[in-house]
Amino acid sequence: MTPYNADNWEEVESANIAAVGTRGHYLIVKFNKGMAYRYANGAEEFGELVNAESAGKYFAQEIKGTYSHERLPTEEIGWPEENDV
Repeated sequence: MTPYNADNWEEVESANIAAVGTRGHYLIVKFNKGMAYRYANGAEEFGELVNAESAGKYFAQEIKGTYSHERLPTEEIGWPEENDV
């Protein structure tokens, strides 16, 4: 497992977000366009995000701009496989 991979992955139904996961205190968000970001101290939002009526809207209102983040090198991320999510 790379340092950028999530300990768990959960797919979400969203026009922009493919899957979310956590690793330690980080929330990791994989976008449909292939980019991924991790949000420091964002792991606390995991449950709300995966259960939100609109994951994209929740992300925009509660996570984006609230938590410090960094773009992850996509070649080093272990993406969820069909049997992992």
